[in-house]
Amino acid sequence: MIVGTRDLFGFQRLLYHPRSGTWAPSIRQVLLGSGHAAGEPDVAAIAGYLSGARPVARTVLRDVLAVPPGHALLQSPLGLEVRDAFNQPVSSDLETVLRDSLQRALESGKRVALALSGGLDSALLLALLRELGAQRHVTSYILATGMPDYCEEDAALELATQMQANVKIVRVSEADFVAALPRATHIVEEPMFNLHPVAKLLLAEAMAEDGIELAITGDGADQVLRRDQSANYLPLCNALFGAASVSLCPPFVDPNVVAHLTSIPPDPNKQCLRELGGRLHLPERLVHGPKRGRLAPAMDLGEWLERDRIRALADSLELPAPTLEADTERVLWTTLTLTLDHLGAITRSL
Repeated sequence: MIVGTRDLFGFQRLLYHPRSGTWAPSIRQVLLGSGHAAGEPDVAAIAGYLSGARPVARTVLRDVLAVPPGHALLQSPLGLEVRDAFNQPVSSDLETVLRDSLQRALESGKRVALALSGGLDSALLLALLRELGAQRHVTSYILATGMPDYCEEDAALELATQMQANVKIVRVSEADFVAALPRATHIVEEPMFNLHPVAKLLLAEAMAEDGIELAITGDGADQVLRRDQSANYLPLCNALFGAASVSLCPPFVDPNVVAHLTSIPPDPNKQCLRELGGRLHLPERLVHGPKRGRLAPAMDLGEWLERDRIRALADSLELPAPTLEADTERVLWTTLTLTLDHLGAITRSL
């Protein structure tokens, strides 16, 4: 019997506890269902998170495993088993399948909003919403951080003005990111190397306060077109929005869109999206300009960065002691500590 199938790029999490036969979308739920209040850290998996070699089939706990993207979880008399899932590429028309995905979101009966950045992916979705006559009905939410090289307010506003969209600006600061870090970490249940996913939680919470129930975003385009199945970002975004009671609806991970995009060769430069953007009259900078990274800048992690405790944790796990000089290392170890605390895998005495 198939318990569940994880999509090709891991948007939906599916975790399980082999000994008890329990499965759920979060480690916390798996532990509760299995009757285990906590678990032992998986040192090899944690070392993978810290090195960047993220283990797609494991979690920070030894007894809780993850179904990799593109695989199914089966239950048999012998227990739980993971197998490859059948994923069939189907050539179609990109504009049509994206438009159909947006139309289904509009017809969901939920209050819908668009997360608008200054980039190509969400701009394409806004242009398609305009083609559907929905750009005024679906409010475009823009996260404004005010941080140099990490605030796309001006570019997003330019797009929204060009397309006559309704806009809501959500202003956040570094202090908001740092304050939200523990709750974001408790939701994603894994170490993060950058604070960018926290932006998703801040935006989702702002939408929820306004009664938004479904968020359209440009997430997933990079992963699908690069064939990136590391699942180091998409499932985090989905979990963060879900925790705020907002359903995340990225058309680029819609099954029909994925089926089409995987029927063409990998396209890391997103030429197929650029061509569609040209037909939809997007700005020249989006159609022909270089892709820009969107990692958050280094921030003062304040009380969450407990240097002595982190070094004690590294020693207890028999991992090399971190210097904590690089921002990536500080974020990884801080979120690892917060994660293990949340899951009851370590104590404050460390």
